[in-house]
Amino acid sequence: MDQSDPDSNNISLFLVIDQLGKIKYCSTSSETLLNMDNSKLIGKPIREHIHQEDLYLVENLVEQPTNSASFLVRLKTADGFLCGKANIVSVGSSANINEREWLFTFSQVPGWSPTNNKLYREKGYTRYESNALGDKPLIENYAHDLIEKLPNGVLIIVDGKVEYINWTGCQLLGIHNRMQIIEKDVYRFIDPKFHDIVEHRLTSVARGKNVGLMEQQWIRADGSLIDFDVMSTPTMFRGKIASFVVLVNIAHRKNFQNILQKSRERFRTLIQNTIDTIGIICEEKWVFINESGLKMLEANSYGEIIGKSIFHNIAENHFKDIWKRTVNSSKHEKKHPLFEQAWTTFQDKKLYTEMVAIPTTYLGKKALQIIVRDISERKKAEELMVQSEKLSVAGQLAAGIAHEIRNPLTAIKGFFKLIESGNYHTSDYYQIINGELNRIELICSELLLLAKPQAVQFRTVSISALLKDVTLLLETQAIINDVWFEFDFQIEKDYVKADGNQLKQVFINIIKNGIEAMENGGTLSVRTAVQNGFLSILISDEGPGISEKVLSKLGEPFFTTKENGTGLGLMISFNIIKNLNGSIEIENKKDKKGTTFNIQLPLEGYN
Repeated sequence: MDQSDPDSNNISLFLVIDQLGKIKYCSTSSETLLNMDNSKLIGKPIREHIHQEDLYLVENLVEQPTNSASFLVRLKTADGFLCGKANIVSVGSSANINEREWLFTFSQVPGWSPTNNKLYREKGYTRYESNALGDKPLIENYAHDLIEKLPNGVLIIVDGKVEYINWTGCQLLGIHNRMQIIEKDVYRFIDPKFHDIVEHRLTSVARGKNVGLMEQQWIRADGSLIDFDVMSTPTMFRGKIASFVVLVNIAHRKNFQNILQKSRERFRTLIQNTIDTIGIICEEKWVFINESGLKMLEANSYGEIIGKSIFHNIAENHFKDIWKRTVNSSKHEKKHPLFEQAWTTFQDKKLYTEMVAIPTTYLGKKALQIIVRDISERKKAEELMVQSEKLSVAGQLAAGIAHEIRNPLTAIKGFFKLIESGNYHTSDYYQIINGELNRIELICSELLLLAKPQAVQFRTVSISALLKDVTLLLETQAIINDVWFEFDFQIEKDYVKADGNQLKQVFINIIKNGIEAMENGGTLSVRTAVQNGFLSILISDEGPGISEKVLSKLGEPFFTTKENGTGLGLMISFNIIKNLNGSIEIENKKDKKGTTFNIQLPLEGYN
């Protein structure tokens, strides 16, 4: 016999492998061939004794649909690997997979190593041969290990049939044995809606053209669909032009995209159906607005507003101030300020709104996201409440003012009688009468100004002048209650931007409350000072003070401690000051009786 024949005069190793791939029996020839006692093999998985590159040849042995197979393989020895030819024959019941066993026969092939294929070419052997594969090589030896370990699926397709698939590809398609796909039509594993485009791509590759990356859905062994990015390039396989196909699993990416899409749709539905206006402004133009905003601004269509200047709807100086305080601000606060802002609709109608402005980006550029709520009706209701409170205050002041007017009228009446008698120098009387009439006129004017509805007009006003006008109105009530005014104006130019009538209403409410709080008389102190660009107006009484429980509720609608009070006075006062970007703080004096109202307003012209 020819001693160069790899199959001649070789010692064989016999193994029996169960359905789990474990070795049940091992011949004693293992000591000679593998330099390993058979006790070290029995009970161990066959995979542990196969070279890593050859593992796929015996993988999923339990699922092997054929009754026999043969291939070239490397077995692990005590000091390395032994190259040889393996034969596997099913010796169990093919009807019941749980009873199946395999006889594994291994014969050494002398003179062969993974880099020495000359012997096998001369003897007609191939790197891997199998009756199941029709004695055809799968892939060149040097590239096999690399391709098998790729994290992506790899297929070689010739004339529409799969000639090779790596182990990752099998896993992705849920295939337990390569023979389930080898030599099979590739279209069986592709969703029918992609058949036409796949056929076109395979034709292009067969002509030597590269085709780009494409998303496709393939069919797994269990019938479920899986998403892939598929790339195909031309190659040669067994002398034929073939398609080298790479499958990249994008199931997680598609799932994430679907989650994002559903989330995006939910938020879009929420934004489009909210009653508040939501918009995005970039480069002083509308770039997005929801359906509510379209209705609020009375636009006929999105085309009428998207891409248009924001200054048709909001004053330029107001918008730039908001932009400066939000987008260009160095402070990134979690809580965004609430603005009260007037808007003009596309039908030139004025609206009053509350607005939150949030810095954002749009296509990489600085932008402003706004949430706007129309409060025009609420504003009207507030104006009615303010007017009602004015009339209430005017009514409460009527008794004191009647005294204030009756006193000069009595003096005038007396002087007229003296003039009528003709016994006195009338020129002196005329001067006194004129002064008293001027006082009556001033008091009546202040009362009418307080009660008469007027449009809000913001202008520069002097706080000290307003306080003097208010104390003139309340002077008689103060005298009746044995209360004296004490003034301390520490700043001469105490100017603020405000509506003078509204501020008078605030001062009347607070000073009147202070007078009424001092049942036994006392001094009501009115002081002004400057603190960090704000003008502080401090009004202090010497009453019994306010309990902490009542103090926490001051300013709430309809909360009052007076028998005939409405509970609107302080609420309106708080709102007026808030709209001027100011604040009111109330505290009890710590060292003595009384309460201090600290009204803070932005000082006009402060640098």
